Amino acid sequence: MVSDELQRLRTEVEALRLANTALETQMLAGAEQSDAMLREVEVQRNALRSAHQVQRTLSGFVQRVMDTAGSLVIVLGPDGRVRLANRRCEEALGEAARDLEGRVLDELLPVDERMVLASSLPPLPWEVVSPLFETVRRQGNYSAEHRMAGCNGHYRHYLFDAAMLHDPQGKEEGAVVNATDITLLKRQESRLRRSESLLKEAQRLALMGSWELDLVGNKLSWSDEVFRIFEIDPKRFGASYDAFLAAIHPEDRARVNQAYTESLRTRQEYDLVHRLLFAEGRVKWVHERCATHYADDGSPLRSVGTVQDVTAQREADESLRLAATVFDSSLNGILITSPKGNILRVNQAFSEITGYSAAEAVGQTPRLLKSEQHDTAFYQAMWASLEQTGSWQGEIWDRHRDGHVIPMWQSITAVRDAQGEVSHYIGIFFDITEQKRAAAHIDRLAHYDALTDLPNRLLFTERCTHALEHARRKSSQVALMFLDLDHFKHVNDSLGHPVGDALLQAVAQRLKQQLREEDTVARLGGDEFVVILEQVASSADAEWVARKLLESFAEPFPVRGHDLSLGLSIGISIYPEDGEDVTNLVKNADIALYRAKEHGRGNFQFFEAHLTQVAAERLYIEGELRQAIRREELTAFYQPQHTLSDGRLVGAEALLRWNHPELGQVPPDRFIPIAEDSGLIVSIGEWILATACRQAKAWIDSGHPLERMAVNLSGVQIQRGDIVATVSRVLTETGLPPETLELEITETYIMRQAERDTRVLEDLRDLGVKLAIDDFGTGQSSLGYLKRLPVDKLKIDRSFVMDIPQDADDAAITRAIVALGHSLRLKVLAEGVETPEQEAFLKELGCDGVQGFYYSKPVDAAAFEAYRDSALSHPDGQARQ
Repeated sequence: MVSDELQRLRTEVEALRLANTALETQMLAGAEQSDAMLREVEVQRNALRSAHQVQRTLSGFVQRVMDTAGSLVIVLGPDGRVRLANRRCEEALGEAARDLEGRVLDELLPVDERMVLASSLPPLPWEVVSPLFETVRRQGNYSAEHRMAGCNGHYRHYLFDAAMLHDPQGKEEGAVVNATDITLLKRQESRLRRSESLLKEAQRLALMGSWELDLVGNKLSWSDEVFRIFEIDPKRFGASYDAFLAAIHPEDRARVNQAYTESLRTRQEYDLVHRLLFAEGRVKWVHERCATHYADDGSPLRSVGTVQDVTAQREADESLRLAATVFDSSLNGILITSPKGNILRVNQAFSEITGYSAAEAVGQTPRLLKSEQHDTAFYQAMWASLEQTGSWQGEIWDRHRDGHVIPMWQSITAVRDAQGEVSHYIGIFFDITEQKRAAAHIDRLAHYDALTDLPNRLLFTERCTHALEHARRKSSQVALMFLDLDHFKHVNDSLGHPVGDALLQAVAQRLKQQLREEDTVARLGGDEFVVILEQVASSADAEWVARKLLESFAEPFPVRGHDLSLGLSIGISIYPEDGEDVTNLVKNADIALYRAKEHGRGNFQFFEAHLTQVAAERLYIEGELRQAIRREELTAFYQPQHTLSDGRLVGAEALLRWNHPELGQVPPDRFIPIAEDSGLIVSIGEWILATACRQAKAWIDSGHPLERMAVNLSGVQIQRGDIVATVSRVLTETGLPPETLELEITETYIMRQAERDTRVLEDLRDLGVKLAIDDFGTGQSSLGYLKRLPVDKLKIDRSFVMDIPQDADDAAITRAIVALGHSLRLKVLAEGVETPEQEAFLKELGCDGVQGFYYSKPVDAAAFEAYRDSALSHPDGQARQ
């Protein structure tokens, strides 16, 4: 080729040059050279000129051959410098190629590439001027990509193929470089890489990968995204169809395999969704598509497909499905509107609550439901909240399709798009009619008495507070009346709670009938009522109302077949002189009520300042009485009981005494009523019962038994305590024979509780104890009840004994009581005997027994024993003190 011919010419030219040099040497060496030798020299010179001419001819030929090449062809000399370059170099490199001869090719390369070439070689001698040539020389053959600046100043990409040139003896003569312009190819590669990068990015963003299965070689290849979806390390993945199946959820594996197998058989693409199972049970959903290519003979060659992670879409679809289900099945009404308020969609509950079908509502605005119950300010506040916070909620009244108004609880939310603009409004509401009714019912239960439907304590307090505020502004007066039903407990206990409840309802109605519309009557609990009289001019107005109420109670209450009579006690306080707030007015009215009870019930009393001291004293007594048993301040005194026929000492009545460390001996009539009102009488009564029984048993054990030990029972003990169990326990604990104990119950109490207490008295008698009716003659005994009572004795009240025999009426009553008792086969004992005339009269009447100061005052146990011993030594058995 051209390079071989060029090498041959160079060899010949070099031979001629060497011959010419030898001839000239010979000529210079001796003048004796002949003309023949001169002619030989001339011949040689002509031959050399011919050789140069041939060389120039061949060089021109080589140049023409190089110029025909489409690539850049550059010949380097043994020193690495450019000797020849074809025309393509000048066309491609421009000015840089015109003076290229004698330069090194490295100069055309960018600085960075020159530095790379230089750094890839060991340190070079100073005479080495071209690292590129040195690299070619060392490698022999060299192929690499380089850039060179073009005629327009821009770098273009070239593929350098270089080889060393050697003479026949193998001596290096230079190198030839062929540089092919690959700029367009590089651009195509760049675009291809860009496309591949975009494809990978698109696959990543779409969570979609691609795969190819070589069915001939059973080799599976995945894109990077498929590996990410399957969460498999490419280095550890055995790429095969079986390995692919192993990554699929076990429950879906057969279905996926069947779908692929079927697609191969039918030559149809397949499209399916299945699951991938990961550690800890985590699941992904993927969407697969696949198509297969076939050979001419119909055999499958390769399958290609895509895998897309649709887990988020699946979850979103599920969320949308659930949201749609919630929307359609919600019990709350839901409507969705455009930003301008046009209704776009409503659910079934909307139609059920409002009466409007979806067809009727869609396209309308929520003004369709406007009830005219709200003013402009209400809607302005609603929109202000939506604009400022994006939501609003509250109670709103809407109009049903049929016209009736419905209370709703509604929440409205503004939905915004990606730009932050409102795209929709969503309203959710529910009918709160029942809640409103329930709330009203609860409010009524909270403020009204369930039995009488009167205001309760809470509402009374609110109304009284309001009345006082109004009176304070108007400088007027308010009267507060505290009412208590006299002996209501007796009715309740004897006839039962249903009758008692019906009686309270009748009382409430009668009280309301006697009062003005603006007045308030409230039930505080039990049989306690309170009345608020507003705008009273003076206490006379309150007095007039109190008398009116008392008069109204003169008529019996017809309740469930009973005509029941009730008394009424009233305490009155006046604002502002008796108190300026509810608490003080109630407290002072209660104090006045207590005073009314002390005055015999069935009356009214105004609060007076000194009553506060009385109430305070009463509270003090109650407080001290609570500590009396613990401090051992209570003692038992005993009053002897004698027979009238022979004067024998047959028994004693145990009487309670209280020796207070500061008050001294507190009279029973001062503390017993307080004990009964406070309920302390239950524990105190049990104490005196146990003390008396222990004393009686001690006297029995000492050989001085009494036939009777009488102990008083309070009605409160019977009402609030299990008196039968208490008596039984005390008898067991003390060992006193039951027949020795005699229990005294007042006539007044027992007649009020006749039906109920007959059963209690029978249970007591079954224990073996004796029963006596105390203070007989002061109550309203019914002979029908009296003859059925399981009692053994009647005790004539001292009020009838004190004026006999002088007072004819008392004498007649006493005579009648004795006769009545004996007719009922009961013993009769008179108490309060203080004179021999009274004793003689009672003895004449045939009275069975007596007790009183005529014989002895109540004394402690030691004094009673001394009295007993004296009585035993007296001829008639009596030892008067």
